[in-house]
Amino acid sequence: MKRNFLVPVFSLGFLAVLCSAQVDILPGVARISLIQGDVATQRGDTGDWAAAALNQPLVGGDRISTGDNSRAELQLDHANILRLGNNSQAKIATVERAQNQRAQIQVQIWQGLAYYTVFKDSEAEVEIDTPNAAIRPTSKDGVYRVEVTGFETQVIVRAGAIDMATPQGSARVEVGQGATVRGTTNEAGNVLGGAPAMDSWDSWNIDRDGVIRNAQSWNYTNRYYVGSEDLDVYGHWVNVPDYGRVWSPTGGGDWSPYRAGRWVWEPYWGWTWVSSEPWGWAPYHYGRWFLNGKSWMWWPGPVDGEGNYRPEWAPAYVSFLGFGGHPGVSGGFGSVGWLPLGPGDSFYPWYGQNGSQLKGVSVTDAINITRLTRVVAPLRDDNEFSNVSLAAVDGRIRKAISALPADRFGTGRSAPKTVGRRAFRDARIITGNLPIVPTREMLTATNRPINASSMLSGERQERYFTKRQPAAAPQPFDKEAAQIEESIEGTGQLVPVAEVTHLDSADTIRPMTLENGIERTVVPTKDAQSEHRSRAQTEVGLRAASSPGMSKSTRGMMTPAPANRGAKTRTASRPGGNSHTAASPRVPAATSKHRVTTPAAGSRGAAAHAAQSYIDSANRQMDKGNYTAAIANYKRALQVDGNSGAAKARLGRARRAMQAENDIIASRR
Repeated sequence: MKRNFLVPVFSLGFLAVLCSAQVDILPGVARISLIQGDVATQRGDTGDWAAAALNQPLVGGDRISTGDNSRAELQLDHANILRLGNNSQAKIATVERAQNQRAQIQVQIWQGLAYYTVFKDSEAEVEIDTPNAAIRPTSKDGVYRVEVTGFETQVIVRAGAIDMATPQGSARVEVGQGATVRGTTNEAGNVLGGAPAMDSWDSWNIDRDGVIRNAQSWNYTNRYYVGSEDLDVYGHWVNVPDYGRVWSPTGGGDWSPYRAGRWVWEPYWGWTWVSSEPWGWAPYHYGRWFLNGKSWMWWPGPVDGEGNYRPEWAPAYVSFLGFGGHPGVSGGFGSVGWLPLGPGDSFYPWYGQNGSQLKGVSVTDAINITRLTRVVAPLRDDNEFSNVSLAAVDGRIRKAISALPADRFGTGRSAPKTVGRRAFRDARIITGNLPIVPTREMLTATNRPINASSMLSGERQERYFTKRQPAAAPQPFDKEAAQIEESIEGTGQLVPVAEVTHLDSADTIRPMTLENGIERTVVPTKDAQSEHRSRAQTEVGLRAASSPGMSKSTRGMMTPAPANRGAKTRTASRPGGNSHTAASPRVPAATSKHRVTTPAAGSRGAAAHAAQSYIDSANRQMDKGNYTAAIANYKRALQVDGNSGAAKARLGRARRAMQAENDIIASRR
């Protein structure tokens, strides 16, 4: 039986990497949030040094080093910050979160001057290691100054308290105290004393903490959005109906998200966007983008006033597209493009947490992962900001697609270009790992040459005194790249954008059948095309219908009413300005409301006929084992005809079948 689903591009090598680790561990990502002077980084999977870039991610095993008269800041999570003075070097040993446990952060300072700030809402267990001491902050809202010179460690507690362990024992250091540790990793001891007076290094750090702590943008996000403090200077917040406060960056009329920057391959996460814009962390790793009037707006997500919403960090929130070439076993794209996800778009992760759900699945089963692969649902179900579907009919949305030749992707050697409607129509959506094998050229966030003074080195073997075992280093990059290359040979079919959006010659978008709760389709076979033609007249009257059981991305794929195309909508006034009227990318009001098109009074036969078409579709999904899609169609049948006994009975059967399948899947994990 031919399955009717979208086969994801999925890396079996990527799966193998993740299955070798515990699936309940979520690797964290640190951000380089400030650079002054010469700063370099060393990757843990290659050992290669490169010039550092603002907004560059660092993961466990990576190092950062500063040169003469240089400084750097790392945001380790939403409440832990490490800063380095000149001629300093630190290693990210562990940044991770275990499910149902506190996050673990472990940094190791090899030499130089460091400042560690813990904001009061920290949820992490922190350890700061040096060659002869292990320092553990014991209070929130702490400030700790650490200086390492050879086998001497000086610790000053400016706020909070620490437990400090050495080879000869432990000591507690309170606020206003200092401690000096001398000796090797195996035999060092400590001496307690008073803290010296503050100097210019302390003052600079205090000022920097104030900028982060007092940013106005925290009023519109919450403390879990790393990097929100940068938004104050580079844009402004406006109110958009139904969405509340959204952020509008300062930029020209042709500006689009995810264009100024480059893609970098990162362990655990795969392709990660590194923005060259100074504010480019929070808006590219949390939330969604949508076009409001003539301006792109960043919506953080369903933020509440008490900070209870936990945004999920991602390497980027985009839809990947393949252009040109003849996709086959190796992808074969001429170009690869990406489009910012809107609030109404489903998200197909290409990175670790996507594959981690397949632990224990055999290689044979991994090819058919439709029911197991993770799909992140749209963030909103009441408005139709689906950029993927709107790009088919709105040239302004299409202009936000950025594309690069496949052999230039991730190299920084070419500027991304836009694509036309025809190219978009012929594109293929990539719903898993990209069919691009990373090379070493794709591992650096900038092509700027490195300054040798920022690559600190010494004759001593790097050793630390620790109380906690650091996380395992990522596997060597060459091995991972070989696995990716091998897995791409097993890549399945990619689905044309025209089929996903049902783009037709009249520039309209038709609703598509749900399968497993998301929009899935393949190029129709001749029999499927015949079946589609036979159902066309039955379904044409239902194309504008929308129901609570339908996914929000699907609701965004309704046929715009010709009379409303180009309709105007009021947008919120900008600070200091007047409200203005602008063209909006929303689906026109006639098709964007939550309502169901029901047959008129006296047309009971029409209602029964429409309901039966949904029941027939649901029955076919049941035969294939696509229970979520079947349930959605049975619900639609009941919405069209509430008296349908067949729909009621089969809905219950579908729910029981889905529960049984879920129990089976759970037992495999």
